[in-house]
Amino acid sequence: MTCPHGGTATFVPSGPPGALVNGMPVATAADQILVAGCAAQPTPCVKVQWTNVAKVLINGTPALVQAPPPTPPPVPGGGVCLGSATPAPPLVMAMQLLVTGT
Repeated sequence: MTCPHGGTATFVPSGPPGALVNGMPVATAADQILVAGCAAQPTPCVKVQWTNVAKVLINGTPALVQAPPPTPPPVPGGGVCLGSATPAPPLVMAMQLLVTGT
């Protein structure tokens, strides 16, 4: 995921992963999404505030999801990049399009 100005967004987990998909931790509303390398001036994007959460809870916290309908990336993300004078949705470059659980 990148900010609209080319910065790289990185998930910072709030703790040990409560669930994995293809060996990768599932992002939850408790995790932070930090941005580095944003080219916006005079103030760069510093974080992403995700707004789309699932009804599915992981250790009591909603999982982050992309807004329906899921379309292959790159697509605007379900949140907003904060810090710059021009906040906008991040650009999702890769995602799991479908997950089924039991």
